Amino acid sequence: MSNRAEKLPKKFISRLEGQLSEEDIIAFKEAFDEFAPVSYRTNPFKPAEIDFSDITPVPWCDEAHYIAKRPSFAKDPLIFAGAYYVQEASSMFLWQALKQHAPLEKDIKVLDLCAAPGGKSTLINSLITQKSLLVANEVIDKRATPLIDNLVRWGNPNTIVTANYSDSFTQLREYFDVIVADAPCSGEGMFRKDPKTIDAWSPMLINSCRDIQKEIVDYIPQSLKAGGLFIYSTCTFSPQENEERLEQILDSEEFEPLEIELDPSWGITKIEVEKNGIKATGYRFIFHKTTGEGLFLTAFRKKGEPSRHQKFSVSPKKMKQVFMLRKRESEEMRKWLENGNDFDFYEEEDEIYAIPKNLVQDFKMLYVTQTVRHQGTKMGRLNKKNNQLIPDHELAVSNIIASSIPSTDVEYRDAIDYLKKQDMSIKTIQGVKGWALIKFKGLVLGWVKVLPNRLNNYYPTEHRLVKNV
Repeated sequence: MSNRAEKLPKKFISRLEGQLSEEDIIAFKEAFDEFAPVSYRTNPFKPAEIDFSDITPVPWCDEAHYIAKRPSFAKDPLIFAGAYYVQEASSMFLWQALKQHAPLEKDIKVLDLCAAPGGKSTLINSLITQKSLLVANEVIDKRATPLIDNLVRWGNPNTIVTANYSDSFTQLREYFDVIVADAPCSGEGMFRKDPKTIDAWSPMLINSCRDIQKEIVDYIPQSLKAGGLFIYSTCTFSPQENEERLEQILDSEEFEPLEIELDPSWGITKIEVEKNGIKATGYRFIFHKTTGEGLFLTAFRKKGEPSRHQKFSVSPKKMKQVFMLRKRESEEMRKWLENGNDFDFYEEEDEIYAIPKNLVQDFKMLYVTQTVRHQGTKMGRLNKKNNQLIPDHELAVSNIIASSIPSTDVEYRDAIDYLKKQDMSIKTIQGVKGWALIKFKGLVLGWVKVLPNRLNNYYPTEHRLVKNV
């Protein structure tokens, strides 16, 4: 047994020996002593020249690569611009489930139920149409902050971040076309990558997670349309959290199991469960067979034909209580956007948000039925004295900002100084006065304000680079 594998809980190993062959157990322990592979997924909305050497494709995700040696991501301004997301490779198998079974050519509504820190949400956002809606849900406050930050960097306005337990979504009967539930779990698949998960593990934790997962499987499908896609996943190997959930879904008799086509070279293990004469398949990623960490994923189609009439109702009176910005102020906002007429604007505590017009009613409905943390793209604050916008960082890094806004592309050292919120070598931008964008390799990092003899750095203090680079 390897030195690292010796730290694995004895009860975990004992159970795993009942799941795997003796040969697989030996291979598992040997693989556990290796370093977890590093991988990233590029942002299709922000194409950029990413300078990582010795990369190889992640075979089940078109926009992802492995990196042979983990770089210092803090040294790369492009990650701050949202050019890519560092994501564990196995979790990107969601790409295959969606590509093979979701109606991605249509404008759809997707719920990512357990969304933090944003890997699966940004992946979903890369695949759906721009008129689709992504609801990214995270109930834990400290986990919601990185979720919002990562979606902001991805740049699309068609997202709403909520903070609700699974039973809350039952108000939205047959509302979503796709529901992704990467359920809270005992984290056994992360043992190699994050040793802290070993210390947190216990049979009691498995039982606690199982109870949460059972509720998710009971409640969430009620808000899924007939014919809709339900994807359930965990990052654990525990049968109580995986195979038992397959049985629970089959027991409901509401779903048809789906197969995901695999390439044998991927090394993914199929897990079959039979209930009531019907077989369902789960897909397991395990260290010694796949290049990635532990994952379990399964996909189902809800039975029935989609209804032409939505089965939820929200009081029109409540909907009217969600006030949008007045016409005059909205016209000022539209000047900052590339296609301003495609948006309406919502104001909350003096902050103004751009909401795609086709999603305004959905936003209002979610706002009055759920706890909403964030919506659309934050534009900034309106200066009441002159009716002009004080732009927010979110607008700067968004994919909807007007191309006519002044900008300058800086060299690497100035980009790092900007991200540290320090003075840069450039002191002004020729022919520009007022707000301008700082770019690196063509991608926006944030705002500066151009004064006669200097630039004021408006990079958000809470996001500034603190490492020595």
